[in-house]
Amino acid sequence: MSKFVARLQIALLERRTIQVIVWFVITGALLYLAAVFWFGWQDTMAAFAVLGLHTLLIGVLFSSSSYLWRFARWERSLQCLGYSVPRLKHLGIYLSGLALTATPGKAGETFRSALLFQHGVRVTHSLAAFLVDRGSDVLGMILLGTLATMIAGQHSSWVWLLSFASILLGSRGFAYLLSHPIAGAGWSRLGRYMAWLPIKGGQATLEAWANVWTLPRVSAFSVVAMIAYGTQAMVFAWFCHILNTGISIADCVLIFVQATLFGAASMIPGGLGAMEAALVFQLVERGVSDVSAMSLAISIRLVTLWFGVLTGVVCLLLLSAKDLKSE
Repeated sequence: MSKFVARLQIALLERRTIQVIVWFVITGALLYLAAVFWFGWQDTMAAFAVLGLHTLLIGVLFSSSSYLWRFARWERSLQCLGYSVPRLKHLGIYLSGLALTATPGKAGETFRSALLFQHGVRVTHSLAAFLVDRGSDVLGMILLGTLATMIAGQHSSWVWLLSFASILLGSRGFAYLLSHPIAGAGWSRLGRYMAWLPIKGGQATLEAWANVWTLPRVSAFSVVAMIAYGTQAMVFAWFCHILNTGISIADCVLIFVQATLFGAASMIPGGLGAMEAALVFQLVERGVSDVSAMSLAISIRLVTLWFGVLTGVVCLLLLSAKDLKSE
C-alpha cells in the first residue's frame, strides 16, 4: 500500500510539473503573438495569405521529418551507452522534450532525463546523450553552411569547412583526454578541493559523452543533423520561392543556417527574436520587402519551433495521462 501511495505521489508531482510546462509554453506563445501584432498584424496576415494555409501545413509535414532523424541519433547514443527503451515509448519521451526546446541552448529538453529514469536510464547518461545531440547539431549546421556556400560558389566555404574540422577534431581530442587515466586522477583531486561541487555527476556525464563521441560516430551524427536541419532549410527556401524573393536555394539555406546559429549563440530562449531578426536582416539585405521578410521569418518559426513545441506538449500530456492511469 505504501509503495502504491508513493508511486501515486510521484505521478501527481510529474503531472503538476507538466501543467507548469504547459502554462509556460502558452505564455511564451502569447507573448510571441503579441510581438507579431506589434510589428504589423495586418501586413503579416496579408503575406501569410500569399503563402496559404496548405503551404504552411505541407511545410509542417516536411520540417517535422527532422524529428525522426534526430530521434534516431538520440536512440543510437543511448544504445552506445547500453540502453534499450521500447521504441514507441522512447519516441514519445524524446518528442516530449521538444515542449521545452524554447530555452537557452535547448537546456529544457533535459526534462527527458526524468522520464527516462523510470526506464532505468541513468540521468548522467541521458545528459551525455543531450550533449552529443547539441554538439552534433552545431557541427551539422556548420556542415550544411559549408555545402550551401560551395553550391553558391562563395569563397567563404573554406572558412566553414575549417570551422567544422577544428570543432570536430578539437572536441574529439577533448573526449580522448577525458578517457585518459590522468583525467580520472584530476577529477579526484578536484573533488577533494571542491567537495561542495557535484564533481562526480559531472565526471560521469562527461565520461559517458566521451564514450559516445568517437570520430566515426560523431561524423555520422553530424551528417544526420545536416539532413534534419537541411530539410527545414529547404522548407524555408520553398517559402521564399512562393513569395518570389528571387533568392537562390543555396542562399536561402545559408540564410537559414546563419540565422539559426546566431539565435543559438544569443542564448535567448529558443533564439526568440534573435533568429527572426537575423532572418529579416538577411532577407531585406537581399532586396526582400520588410513585410515579406517578417512573414517569412514568422512562417518558418511556426512550422519548425512552435509546431515542435506543440508536439512536445501533446506528447507530455499523453505520457502523463497514461502514467496516471497505470497507477
